[in-house]
Amino acid sequence: MEIPVVVQHRHVHVSAQDSLVLFGLDSLTQTRPIEHRGQFVARPSVGVYGPTGSFPEVCVLGPVRAQTQVELSSSDAFAIGVQAPLRISGDLDRSATVLLKTELGEIHAKMSTIIPIRHLHLPPALAEALGVIHHDVISVRVKDHEEILFDHVVVRVHPTFSPAFHLTKDEAAPRWIQTGDSIIV
Repeated sequence: MEIPVVVQHRHVHVSAQDSLVLFGLDSLTQTRPIEHRGQFVARPSVGVYGPTGSFPEVCVLGPVRAQTQVELSSSDAFAIGVQAPLRISGDLDRSATVLLKTELGEIHAKMSTIIPIRHLHLPPALAEALGVIHHDVISVRVKDHEEILFDHVVVRVHPTFSPAFHLTKDEAAPRWIQTGDSIIV
């Protein structure tokens, strides 16, 4: 089965409390939807600051979450001087801390910053058809380049998910993989 590739770039998810400080609202304003039902690109962006560097305009994804989470590639983390661990989204235990800033306010986002592990989003029916469950670890190959294998891919199953293979730009670039390519499961 073919599933589309999405190359993830740095982005931020914010809690309602942090959204209030950063944007003056406890919810986020949608700019455009993304592939997963109910999720979207929000505006405005937010600055992410580490000890040795910053990214002044980072995309915010909505809706608000229970906890603020910053997702960077390993080269992004290195560039701003944070030691972010490789984690599944939502696992913020012992994660890195950054400063988030907008014109309205700033927050010291403690234990918020990770490098997302490559993962495969699936809706439940498709996961069942493929014989996998939430948090299984599998390998996938790139369509038309079967010699390119990604192992240690974490399966994430949820009713709002569209099928998509997510990896960071650092993992995609050396293999010339782009959003819109496909993997074979």
